[in-house]
Amino acid sequence: MRLARYIAPGASGPAVGIIDDNDNIAEIHGSGGDVGPLLLLDKVTLGKVAGTSLRSHKLDDVRLLAPVGNPGKIFALAGNYHPHDSDRDVNVDVEIPKFFIKPITSLIGPTDEIPNTHGTSTVNTVEEIELGVVIGKPGKDISTADAMSHVFGYTIMNDFSGRDLKLNPQRNIEGQNEWFEWLNGKWLDGFCPTGPWVVLSEDIPNPDNLQVTTKINGEVRVDGNTNRMLFDIPHQIAYISKLTTLEPGDMIATGVVPLAPGVDDEIYIRSGDSVEGNIEGIGTLCNRVSN
Repeated sequence: MRLARYIAPGASGPAVGIIDDNDNIAEIHGSGGDVGPLLLLDKVTLGKVAGTSLRSHKLDDVRLLAPVGNPGKIFALAGNYHPHDSDRDVNVDVEIPKFFIKPITSLIGPTDEIPNTHGTSTVNTVEEIELGVVIGKPGKDISTADAMSHVFGYTIMNDFSGRDLKLNPQRNIEGQNEWFEWLNGKWLDGFCPTGPWVVLSEDIPNPDNLQVTTKINGEVRVDGNTNRMLFDIPHQIAYISKLTTLEPGDMIATGVVPLAPGVDDEIYIRSGDSVEGNIEGIGTLCNRVSN
């Protein structure tokens, strides 16, 4: 079962619908394009809600939007994968995952163009296709044992990044200030394409064993599996919830999979390029960079 936000032909605003296996969308009456109330429901209840729908669409007839339109928080995780040819020695009970937050203004949908931002016109940009987690049940100080009960579902997120954005090249950047310089390239408008929908957690019982493939202009650049995460989803949720309350609609980009075997280095994205990310059991997110 998939949950989507979209604009139907002739509609004046976004709607929310539940997509079945035949790509029929049962529109949820009165949602106003907000998935929030639905994130607290399980699959059985959502099925009953879909059964009350008075309006339906075919998936090909609508324009899909970011599946969560107004998340309270968008978390992203850095450096969370073992390299393909080795394993890092990380004690997840001692070490902590490296999280940062992307602003809501970075969020765009699965058919939107990634802005060729004027401020990064001379900056090298890269794609980072990642498994996205959508929080359903809220919580604080969540244990790893209970963490997965707080997951509503999964989507695909692209932590699009400006690798070397510096707002003033004359500044002297040393030590810990390099962290903030690095973050500058994460916060730009449109630098978090997401979608195409949310797949319910009940339909992905093993999120730590999903194949992830990224293509740039049709060429495979990333081909790996979520089973190489350093910090799995329960550890991520437990850590974040010790610092801040997780709420329905909060999203977590769980880290970027290493490059495919035989691919030596990442390539920089240019205007007009197509970035396609596929995650097993979820689907494909494909965005073009604007000219």
